[in-house]
Amino acid sequence: MSISEERVRERAYFIWEREGRPHGKELEHWNAALRELEAETAKAADPPLENGSADAARAKPSRKGRIRAMVARARDALEAGSAPDPAPKKRRRTPKTTDA
Repeated sequence: MSISEERVRERAYFIWEREGRPHGKELEHWNAALRELEAETAKAADPPLENGSADAARAKPSRKGRIRAMVARARDALEAGSAPDPAPKKRRRTPKTTDA
């Protein structure tokens, strides 16, 4: 898919709008629009990842893998002593005595 001048112009306009319509930054907005569109085009051209492929490292880890990573980070934090102190124990109130 090629990037047409019309698409770049439209994207540059949206960037200009997003930045608050500053004056004198036409070239910066044009170049930013080109970069964004090129990145989108490159992303769309990437083939889907398959298990065991060389690009599998870039794939999103499975849910199980993400949970394991969270558990490992929590374990490391506890071992490093950066865990918050446990809540203090509540003291029991002594019952009031009445002298009646």
